[in-house]
Amino acid sequence: MATLAIESNGRLEKTAVYFNGEQISGLKELFLNLDEDGTFDAVLQYEGLDKLLYTKNVFNEMLANVKIVEPSFTEEEAEQLQLLEIESNGDINNTMVLLNGEEQDGLVCLFLHIKASSTPKGGLKSLFGGKTEISSDAEFKAEYTFRYEDGQTVTEAIF
Repeated sequence: MATLAIESNGRLEKTAVYFNGEQISGLKELFLNLDEDGTFDAVLQYEGLDKLLYTKNVFNEMLANVKIVEPSFTEEEAEQLQLLEIESNGDINNTMVLLNGEEQDGLVCLFLHIKASSTPKGGLKSLFGGKTEISSDAEFKAEYTFRYEDGQTVTEAIF
């Protein structure tokens, strides 16, 4: 089974994505859509070591030429973040979703879309440090829906 993990506070600049325990870099987009009806979409788009763009199903395809980096957050910083983990072999029936190490019982649907698009700074902005900024087409949406024993469903933000 493979493990995809997202550590975040809900802001792109405080988000790290891990595959089987190693932080990946060059992430362009991550899309997860899992539901109790059998939907299982887990697609990752990233720039590889060879500068080519790859689009892969995280749990069904080998990730080729992935850039691995040292963890972005110290243990103290990570304590301030949420950790969402999806363990799976690509089959929705063999998938476990954990938040901060706890299995999420009653999960009906999980939707996560991270699109991190960067553009170079220019003009006066370049005087204030940093090489890139998050552009307006960036997206971060992460929510899940639970069904309680009484049948009521509730949708909540993950991060």
